[in-house]
Amino acid sequence: MGEPSDHQDAILSLFCSLTAFLLLVGNGWNILGFLLFTCSLYFLNKLRKPAKVNVPDDFQVIIIGAGVSGICMGKKLNDLGIRYTILEKAPALGGTWWENTYPGAACDVPSHLYSYSFYQNPNWSRAFSHQKEILRYLQDTASRFGVYPHIRFGQRIKLNTWDTSSNKWTVETDGGEKFIGNVIVSGSGGLHVPKYPNFPGMKEFEGEAFHTAQWKAGYNPFDKKVAVIGTGASAVQTVPNMSEMGVKSLTVFQRTPCWAPPRLDFKYPEWIKTVFALIPFTNTVYRWFFFLRNEFRFRVIFTKSSWITKKMSGGVHQLVRKYIKATVKDPDLAKKLTPTFDMGCKRITPSDTYLSAFNKENVHLVTEAVEKFTKNGIQTADGEAHEFDTIIYATGFDLEMSAKPFEQIGLKGKISENYGDAPIAYLGITHPHHPNFFLLLGPGTGLGHNSIIFMIECQANYACDGIVKMIKSGAKSMVVKPEVLKNYDEFVQENMKGKVFADNTECTGWYRNARGVNWTLWPLDLVTYWWYTKSCNMTEYFVKH
Repeated sequence: MGEPSDHQDAILSLFCSLTAFLLLVGNGWNILGFLLFTCSLYFLNKLRKPAKVNVPDDFQVIIIGAGVSGICMGKKLNDLGIRYTILEKAPALGGTWWENTYPGAACDVPSHLYSYSFYQNPNWSRAFSHQKEILRYLQDTASRFGVYPHIRFGQRIKLNTWDTSSNKWTVETDGGEKFIGNVIVSGSGGLHVPKYPNFPGMKEFEGEAFHTAQWKAGYNPFDKKVAVIGTGASAVQTVPNMSEMGVKSLTVFQRTPCWAPPRLDFKYPEWIKTVFALIPFTNTVYRWFFFLRNEFRFRVIFTKSSWITKKMSGGVHQLVRKYIKATVKDPDLAKKLTPTFDMGCKRITPSDTYLSAFNKENVHLVTEAVEKFTKNGIQTADGEAHEFDTIIYATGFDLEMSAKPFEQIGLKGKISENYGDAPIAYLGITHPHHPNFFLLLGPGTGLGHNSIIFMIECQANYACDGIVKMIKSGAKSMVVKPEVLKNYDEFVQENMKGKVFADNTECTGWYRNARGVNWTLWPLDLVTYWWYTKSCNMTEYFVKH
């Protein structure tokens, strides 16, 4: 007799689960029976495996980037039996979690939510994990699901060119290597090109100067006078951690204060990890709690379309203002650290330690505008000279350049020209001028309220569905129709109305370009995005056989 099939395993497991359920319920153990049956359904779902696809021998997918997106896409292509190669510019995988090593680098989304649905980790050490732990998780994921052997490291993309005769892409790297693929999936990420300010005299400064995203290896701030320019997410994490590293002085140059409500971080006790490991269903429920809570927050904080949300949002703002006053001892300093715009207009940067760091004698805040750099430091608009040993740029990323990390020539010109200053793609995934090209974390799919990994999984599933349908139909290429993108753009702009991040009315920030167009964020909740991306509708595409 041969080995039982997965189908037979599922039937046997269901029969055993139902038997146990009936026995428990029959003896009055209703709650225990219900929990057992629910857990059984959860594990049965895990037994499901996607069907392998009958792929032509010469069919190849090229994935650009081995960060969160690339690893996710690689795992899903492995499930389908589709051949692929991942080209990664760095010498290691991890993307942003390999590149960003500044003190305190961490995620501001709960650990159990900032992870793949197909590889939930019961052993997160903290509610909000730090960079090294997230990087280990990504390495473990790539190992467990067989992604590592497909990665080519040190391959920075120079140019992608579409050949209309062969219906294939040619991918050329800086090193001169060329790769041929039927499909390109870009997982290059949305935040990977550091943005520097343009102050006069920056090159004259004789001390050390670097960006948080390009942290100097081995840098020791002990007994040094350090300046931090910027108050975004990296500054909120760097400042309190550097204040504990023996700096002589730490001065933050603030153009605009940030909303930094308490993050409520904590370490998980071992018994909780044990429960999550032995009863995985509890881990999933915990994960969904955070997801639904964040979806609710989106309606409360980011939406201003009804009097109810306005009222609730006002209450939340009042609580955070009270928190700032209670945390920062100096009333004048607390006022300077309190934003005058609504939460969500700029990125919210939760922290349990940022505001309290300003209570230390060696931590200072400067709100005067930077006039120029000097060889010894920074001169502000009021004429005061500030001397520093080190200047750290916590000035974020260039979103437009991050969206155009390589040049690509499709059906009509270059992708950089197609994008302009407000890049757009259908569902953030496909573009009318670039056949067989899928974006993960593409234009208009950033988030300010929930886990970006959820978005990436939705996009990877959509891309896989499109690729599978193309293979099964014998198609050579697929490209989204221009009118579909046009209608989608109108849909996005309509749904931007009533959102705090819609335009530059309240504040300027990296969500929007100079014209006030928000091309970076998805304007609705994640459940809606999942619904729109749960399958690839081929009637929205020109399909070439």
